[in-house]
Amino acid sequence: MKSPQILERKTTIVSPWVTLLEKTVSLEEGSHPEVYHSVTGRPYVAVVAVTGGGTVVIVRQYRPAVERYTWEFPAGTVDDGETAAAAAARELLEETGLVADELCQIGDYDPDTGRLSLGSTGYVARCTPCVPPRAPEQGIEMRYVTVDQLFDMVRTGEFRHQLHVALIGSALLHGHLALDR
Repeated sequence: MKSPQILERKTTIVSPWVTLLEKTVSLEEGSHPEVYHSVTGRPYVAVVAVTGGGTVVIVRQYRPAVERYTWEFPAGTVDDGETAAAAAARELLEETGLVADELCQIGDYDPDTGRLSLGSTGYVARCTPCVPPRAPEQGIEMRYVTVDQLFDMVRTGEFRHQLHVALIGSALLHGHLALDR
């Protein structure tokens, strides 16, 4: 069987953070080409930040896309010329005031293969407070939770960022978090 062929690509820059991709695709020889759309942007990083005492750091901020405040892990995009690891450490510091003493990559992911054309990298960080102390960036609330509290937040839907829930599973599989129950 012959692989699908991309016959044409068009990009439309919507904002500094979002580009719309349009691809005309022939899925199989002799088939009528179809147009598919996806959204792309800078690569994304997220950090499961764990303190020396074993608590996990989560952040709450308003997300206009879903029109509510959400609990999630420190996360953001990779700047031009920056590595994913450097972006993860930077986002952790900016959003929480914590320093990544140890940063371990736990996976490269495709956040939504049907709609997003960008990569995501997950990390676990062992972290400590910045010296001198640094407050989280404006508009972000930070909370320390136990792993059990985090699991309860997932179960109740209070922590529902799908990529970040998947990072919990990945951190468990890699031995960075443990089930207490």
